[in-house]
Parts: sequence; C-alpha cells; structure tokens
Amino acid sequence: MKLFVSTHPFSSTSELPMKLIKDNNIELSVNEHGRKNTSEELAVDIKDAEVLVAGTEKITEEVLKNAPNLKLISRVGIGLDGIDFDLCVKYGVRVAYTPDAPTMAVAELCVAMILDLARKVTYTNNNLKTEGSWNRYMGTLLYGKTVGILGMGRIGKSLIHLLTSFNVKFKVYDTEPDLAFGKLYNVAFVSKEKLLKSSDIVSVNIPLKEDTKDYISLTELKLMQKHAILINSARGGIINESDLYIALKENIIHSAAIDVFEVEPYCGNLKELDNCILTCHMGASTIDSRTDMEVQAIEEAIRYKNNQPLKNEVFSNA
Repeated sequence: MKLFVSTHPFSSTSELPMKLIKDNNIELSVNEHGRKNTSEELAVDIKDAEVLVAGTEKITEEVLKNAPNLKLISRVGIGLDGIDFDLCVKYGVRVAYTPDAPTMAVAELCVAMILDLARKVTYTNNNLKTEGSWNRYMGTLLYGKTVGILGMGRIGKSLIHLLTSFNVKFKVYDTEPDLAFGKLYNVAFVSKEKLLKSSDIVSVNIPLKEDTKDYISLTELKLMQKHAILINSARGGIINESDLYIALKENIIHSAAIDVFEVEPYCGNLKELDNCILTCHMGASTIDSRTDMEVQAIEEAIRYKNNQPLKNEVFSNA
C-alpha cells in the first residue's frame, strides 16, 4: 500500500509513527516543502497514493482528480472543514480522523489564554522587556467568574472539567446539548445572545461550517460586556477578524486570545494590539498530543490496509 503524508511536521515528536509504517510494509512518501502545503502542491505530490495522512490543508476536487488510487483520507487532528464530503463520496474516498488525541491539549491552551489575559502576563512581560517598565498591572480573578462556552463537544467539555476548580459558573450554548454532562457540572444552557451578554469570558469551541462562518461579528461583539475576554481555539473564520480588531481597538471588549485564523500564517492588523494575544494554531502542539494524533492516523491506515473496520470513520452526513 502506498501512503502519502502531507501533514507537516511528521514524526518529529516520536519515531513511533515511522516505525508503524515500516513494520507494516507501507510504501511512504512525504511532504517535502518543509511547511503546510497548498492544495495545488498536494494535487501534484499525491500521485498514486492509496491513503493520504492529511493535516489542515484543503482537499479540493483538483487533489481528488489527481489521486486516482486514493481510497482513504486519515486526518491528523479533529477539524474537518478542509474536507468536502460530497466530493469524497463522488470519488469514493473514505475519511477518518483522530478526535480524542488533541482534546486536552486544546482545552489546556484555552485555560492558559484565559489566565494570561486575566492576569496580563504577556502584556507585563512585553512591557518589562521592551520598555523596562516595572509595573504590577492589575488583573482580575478567574475565580467566581462566569464562563460562556459556545459548543460543548469534546473540547468544550474538557474545558469545563479543567475550570471547575476555579469555582466558575458555566453558561453554554450548544445546538445538541448533552444534558447529563451539563447537570453533572451545573451548566446553565442558554441562548447564544444571553451567553454573550452575561459571560465574563467567552470561549469559542465550535467547528467551522457554512452556518458558523462569521459566527461572531461586530453585532455579537457589541452584546458582550466591556470587561469580557474572548478566546478562539477552534477555527479561523468563526470570528470575523476585521470586526474583532474594531471591538478591541475601540474597547468594546477587554481582550482576546486567538490561536486560529482565516488565512495562516496570519499577517493581519490584530498584531498591532496589546490586548490581543496571538498564537500560531498550536492548540494541539504538545509532544503527547501530536504523537497520539499521528499514531492514531497511521493506525487507521493500517486498519484499512488489513481490511479491518476503521475506528473513527466520518460519514458524509456527519
């Protein structure tokens, strides 16, 4: 079986993914661009691979047209917005992903961002280093605050679990709420509007779909409290970046931390703002999670090779 790995980097945190490939006599080729490749590059590089181990790159029809032997896309990670399931059905390509491996890493990054903004850690660090300013800036406690979570899936639930010790109140908006989990953690299920109006901290944990594009625009940002903190570790495009810039520049909200962007690498004007922390789509970037994601993606490829049921197959109506 021929396998093409387009995600980059690959097997940098552990030799185990490469060992699995070698031990199972899989013919391997990899992304040699040294970065996330474009769809156009992928369409050339994929050639006669039967399985594609993919990252966040967009799988276009051009890619599928140029991959006549492709039967499985095994996604390293949880986001599926780069895959058109109608096209996969058309070309007879199955899709699997690794939804559990990155969950805790993303949730922990959310907590880190919340605490950073609440206590002005990065802001103080930058001022001390660049200006020599010894100023003990006044932050705010996380303890006792109201945290609004848009989307209570795997990551949203893990975030709730991690924040419980801070004695926060949880407000959640979810289109298919898990009422049993909500009862366990004393979650209040509310409308999107009520969540935005009443939360001190808002974390975005929903997938990017047609109906969640620009899900948070200036209209929604104006509903939020002036002291509110906004976190996005989900996908770029869910929060309108131009509107967020206005909201932060004009102090409509207090601050934001953004890990994901509509176009990556990010080069926009949010970089100008002291009250906006930016990171490089690194929610899952822990040694532990990256290794688990790659191993699980290769294990799905091995199951396919051995005609075994896939563990985390995503169906076209998912």
